[in-house]
Amino acid sequence: MVGGGVGIPPMLYLAERLADRSAVAFVGATSGDLLPVSIERAERFAGPVKARPMVGEFSRHGIPAVVTTDDGSVGYGGRVTESLAGYLDSRPVGQAVTLYTCGPEPMMKAVARLAADRGMECQVAVERAMACGMGTCQSCVIRCRATGRQDGRDWVYRLACTDGPIFRGPELLW
Repeated sequence: MVGGGVGIPPMLYLAERLADRSAVAFVGATSGDLLPVSIERAERFAGPVKARPMVGEFSRHGIPAVVTTDDGSVGYGGRVTESLAGYLDSRPVGQAVTLYTCGPEPMMKAVARLAADRGMECQVAVERAMACGMGTCQSCVIRCRATGRQDGRDWVYRLACTDGPIFRGPELLW
């Protein structure tokens, strides 16, 4: 699970569902005071990326976390996707992994790219303004891949409110 800023709280609900499986939470924010979780050990880390039981909301489900802050005030210094890449590179090759992400669009795009580069499944929770929430206003469109269209176009708009908000990473055309 990879959450950035306001995309972290939705990962807490996913953590409940993944409680009996092997999972790791990656949370990132600009600085420690902007993390919307309770940090049990506000340490700084360097070196190899390791998941630790340091975020209360994930720990209660038995899920360790990797905390990253851009300014390095808590956890690893840098972007959450840098820690994710380091963690994924340290895992055994060929192990089935699914990445779930929610947060700022550039972060989610980077997570989807990391997954694609490593042949991993990725599910992206897109955030869009949804004025009506039932597909009528079409204010929440997102460009996605399309195949087999008669007009020859290889993309189509999908609605976050009715077609999503969860999309597979390879579907999205950022």
